[in-house]
Amino acid sequence: AWGLLLYGGVLLVANKLQAKAFGSLALQMVIAEWGAGRLAVAWSDPQADPPTWSAIAKRAGRGGTVGLLAAASVVAFALATHALVASANTPEPGQLGMGLLTAALIGARDELLLRGIVLRAFRKSCPTLALLLICGGAGAAAEYGLLGGSGDGSPARLAVAGLLGIVFASLWLVDRGGWLPLGAHTAWTTATGAVIRGGLFDLRSPATPWGGGDAGVLGSPATLVALVP
Repeated sequence: AWGLLLYGGVLLVANKLQAKAFGSLALQMVIAEWGAGRLAVAWSDPQADPPTWSAIAKRAGRGGTVGLLAAASVVAFALATHALVASANTPEPGQLGMGLLTAALIGARDELLLRGIVLRAFRKSCPTLALLLICGGAGAAAEYGLLGGSGDGSPARLAVAGLLGIVFASLWLVDRGGWLPLGAHTAWTTATGAVIRGGLFDLRSPATPWGGGDAGVLGSPATLVALVP
């Protein structure tokens, strides 16, 4: 019930502050952090010794490496299959920095709401595989529009979102906390967003069934095929 209430609060903020996207994301993250704390969802294993900042940075860095490698593999596959095509571009460092900060806020919000709280709610009643599938379902539902997603609803887009939910939930279980998945989520979102949308490169999806048209890199069937392995 607490999780659903937090979910509703984040939706309300997203709807009311649409004109102030960055401020809205910051407030959504604060709500998610406060609520997750009330539900005993922690970024680190509460039964272990408190981690040092160096240890936290290493965990987040390892996650970032995982996210970057996954994104690079997907983008390379999409370019090879012409699901993405390169356009002339002048790099925008400011856009890249803002994209990274925005990705970190989105990652923190979603990891707490869609993975941390979900795992906390079902960890004692479901086996590991069921936990991962539930997290995947939560990710697909959010992509459908419940947390400010596009509401596109295309099967490929929802499948990719669900698969990412399973991957990030797996990282929660491996890390026994949220720093590893937060790093991976932030890196993935930045690499498949700001980096290839003008920050460093300008890669676009051709309007074809294989490329996914306006759905972009996360919605293309080519990307789904690349992610499955």
